Amino acid sequence: MKKQLTNQTILFKIMRFSVVQCLWLAIFISNAFAHDGKSQNYLDKTISFSLQNTEIQTALSQIEKLAEVKFIYSPSMINAERKISLKVQSQKLSEVLSRLFSPLSINFKNFGNQIILSTNEKVGITIIPTPPSPPVAEPINGKVNDAKGQALPGVSIAVKGTKRGTTSDTNGDFKISADKGETLVFSFIGFKTTEVIIGETNTISLVLAEENSQLNEVVVVGSRFAKARTDVDRPVAVDVISAKDIQTSGQVDLGQSITYTAPSFNAVKFGINDSAPFVDPATLRGLGPDQVLVLVNNKRRHKVSFLSINDGVGKGQVGTDINVVPSLSLKRIEVLRDGAAAQYGSDAIGGVINMELNNASSGGAVTVYTGMGYSKPDLDIKGIIPPKLTTDGKTYNLAANFGLKLGKKGFINTTLTYNHTDGYDRSGPYKAAAGFYVRDAVADAALVAKNGIDLDRAVLGSAENTTYGIFINAGLPLNVNWDLYSFGGFTNKHVVTGVFTRPPSNTKRNALKQFPNGYNPIAPADLNDYSITAGLKGKLGADWNLDFSIGQGANKVDFYAENTVNPSLGDASPTSFYIGQTSVSQTLVNADIAKTFNKNAYPNLSIGAGTEFRYETFAQVAGDEAAWKAGPLFKTKDVGSSGREGFSPATAGNWNRTNVGLYVEAESDITKSFLVGAAIRGENYSDFGSDFSYKLNSRLRIAEPFAIRASISRGFRAPSMVQSHYSNYVNISFDNAGNSIINPVIPATSDLAKLIGVNGLKKETSLDYSAGITSKIGDHFTLTADIYQIDVDNRIMLSGQIDVSKIPAFVAAGFPQNATVFVNAIDTRTNGFEFVANYNNKLGEGKINLNAAFSSMITTLRANRKTDTGVEVADAIATLFITDGLPKDKLIISANYEIKKFGVLLRTSRFGKVSDPTSTLAVKPTDPTAVLYQVFSEKTLIDLAFTYKASKSVGITLGANNLFDIYPDLLQVPQTTNEVIFSRRTNQFGTQGRFLNLAVNYKF
Repeated sequence: MKKQLTNQTILFKIMRFSVVQCLWLAIFISNAFAHDGKSQNYLDKTISFSLQNTEIQTALSQIEKLAEVKFIYSPSMINAERKISLKVQSQKLSEVLSRLFSPLSINFKNFGNQIILSTNEKVGITIIPTPPSPPVAEPINGKVNDAKGQALPGVSIAVKGTKRGTTSDTNGDFKISADKGETLVFSFIGFKTTEVIIGETNTISLVLAEENSQLNEVVVVGSRFAKARTDVDRPVAVDVISAKDIQTSGQVDLGQSITYTAPSFNAVKFGINDSAPFVDPATLRGLGPDQVLVLVNNKRRHKVSFLSINDGVGKGQVGTDINVVPSLSLKRIEVLRDGAAAQYGSDAIGGVINMELNNASSGGAVTVYTGMGYSKPDLDIKGIIPPKLTTDGKTYNLAANFGLKLGKKGFINTTLTYNHTDGYDRSGPYKAAAGFYVRDAVADAALVAKNGIDLDRAVLGSAENTTYGIFINAGLPLNVNWDLYSFGGFTNKHVVTGVFTRPPSNTKRNALKQFPNGYNPIAPADLNDYSITAGLKGKLGADWNLDFSIGQGANKVDFYAENTVNPSLGDASPTSFYIGQTSVSQTLVNADIAKTFNKNAYPNLSIGAGTEFRYETFAQVAGDEAAWKAGPLFKTKDVGSSGREGFSPATAGNWNRTNVGLYVEAESDITKSFLVGAAIRGENYSDFGSDFSYKLNSRLRIAEPFAIRASISRGFRAPSMVQSHYSNYVNISFDNAGNSIINPVIPATSDLAKLIGVNGLKKETSLDYSAGITSKIGDHFTLTADIYQIDVDNRIMLSGQIDVSKIPAFVAAGFPQNATVFVNAIDTRTNGFEFVANYNNKLGEGKINLNAAFSSMITTLRANRKTDTGVEVADAIATLFITDGLPKDKLIISANYEIKKFGVLLRTSRFGKVSDPTSTLAVKPTDPTAVLYQVFSEKTLIDLAFTYKASKSVGITLGANNLFDIYPDLLQVPQTTNEVIFSRRTNQFGTQGRFLNLAVNYKF
């Protein structure tokens, strides 16, 4: 029974804007269609100053401040390190520039407040200090884009054979003086150097092609300063995944695309296990899903409102759903493999994932993707039942991206997406000593046959998922210095998961009137996710970079249960229920400022500072009374809607908190070879107090082409709002035999929690060390190798079952023997090694890309924490999933070859061992030191894809993921009445087997 929509629910379905965001939008639109104002005559401004033996570049910086102008020049062309002396008293800027530049053989030309500097080809000629004549040639105006229509800022443009030059601005625009017949040379890191001969026109629109080698991908995440650095130049490890890599990965969702590209990233594909299938738990460097910070366009993204409370990887942890961002909306993904809480705040103790959105102002693409499983899984550990061909898990995806101009120089880039994935089944047939109807095997088999019962009835492989959404990225220049920007999106998911069989023989769960032949509950959920950010960024004075923004995001889930009953209500029970709702929201206000001193020289210094205000909420809404109520049969039957128990009014509520953070960051190239950086951040939370983080890092080029790098950082993670306040007093889980386990979850902030020594949650803290070596050998090969150690104290987890049978308040509240609660339970240490090598070059008439990425990590338990009453409440099973539930190592080797209209991708992925501490060994080991649970062996998968470019606009890709149909190990002892034959709590890569896919991409 679907709950009636309240006004609050209806409002949530509309993408809400705050008053400030509406104001931003109004300014944004009005400026898009405003006419250009008349430029101020900056050369008539009167200034005064006195310089004595001062470098030219320092003098120019001072003039920029006094006259509010911007000089565009190449330091090497004008020899900016030369020193001058000049005294000026109330003179016009035009006169000052003539006095300054004429003896130096420097020409200048102004366009509004931008002044372009160039030089005479012959220097050393004495020039009388009078104002120079304007250049004979008209300035050349132009714009530089990449192949996707995205503006390229910072492109170097030089007049060949001269010292005249400039660079493109943030919108890719440039102006330079050049005569007809002269040649302009365009160069930019990661793109082919291109020459253009000046003809009759004075307007140039140029598209730069990417280099065959993409080794010089510029990194944004990990530093707030604009200086372009590739990964081998950074003091910390960063993986850059291009849009092309994502779209040709053969994976339909973003989490899996990154898993098969980045060495230390994992997004586990779960079978049916509570809310786990709603979002792939994304982990980095072996830490938890909630210990990784996700950014979009370098702005913090909100987390989800739900969590899984069943045993498994990610139990009790609240991550971020990265799959709501369409892959076609992305320009690139940057994975920072290093603690960065001092720069970005809470949650970044394991690393940062930054998703840069597409900013093309023209063109676009439409992609149609379809695929299905084509597999022969071996589902019988005893080998009696032969494998049979299975075609399931059909997937359909349609996505469109297009860019449009906003005003004269702005852009608005939009991505629409629709995706549907059928669920697939990898369960075993029901089998129990109690039988399906009766315990007597002969009589039971007769009843099964008579009623036409298919005992292979559970759907326990992957959830059915239908998703649609929209993402928008927009930018609009206000003038040469300031830009408005906005981005955000809305996504809706409808997820349907299956549940174990409830046979008539199970007296605790049966409902013979409604379901005389048993039932399998269905557990649908509707997920809504939205975000919107608007901001203003630009320059103030002499190269102070400012960025102001406000953002809002939210995630909401409505839970349902169908084809089921509340057994305790008996014959009066309905068969469909509204379970309740969870929701979170986040409002962000950011202000950042940064400046580089002594730019383009050594030593230089970049400093940055900023603040972030964050307002967070969590709400839990009760479900139907029948979904949680204890009926008249509660002493002998399960309470609550079977398969997914409802939220009672006792769980309902609204909670909020605020956080204010301040940071300072600095970075300096002491020399060309030696880079150092530091950051410190303080934060104050209204619910648990203050904390601070720091980070130090460095990179030293020891001998070409090698460099070493290292970092140390202290970080923290604030407990999520969900962990602090979530509760479910009628929660029921299952043991491996399929028995009901009443497992109520009480809030960590409740009075009941205080009785067992839990007085709210404390922050997690971390200490992270890393060191590595990098190299760029020639123009085609790079490698990086890093080691790290991460200590995390006070890790938050859902406790083991705490005996509350002797606590009067729990007895009075109607609790059974046990209760669980979120606690700061353990301290851990993770040690790891990462290696990435990349080779790009021409091969024959084509080009080849070879990549190898390896990661290895070990997580160990350092200590168990106790509650304030001295009780040790760490859950041993949950602890083992933290230490042994993720692959111990991962190796990815890929080769991509393109020649003319054809391309081929071959990828090998090897996943290391994982363990399921809830599993049982078929034969108990005789070695007393051996583990008593199953360790799943290493597996290697092969992916193969062929691409054919039918035309300049149309590309067709045919692929096979897991070509040789590899599966994780079967459970030695199947669980839950034989229906669970693969671990539903952890695995390396999912249980679908071979997946064939076809994608057609049309670019325009």
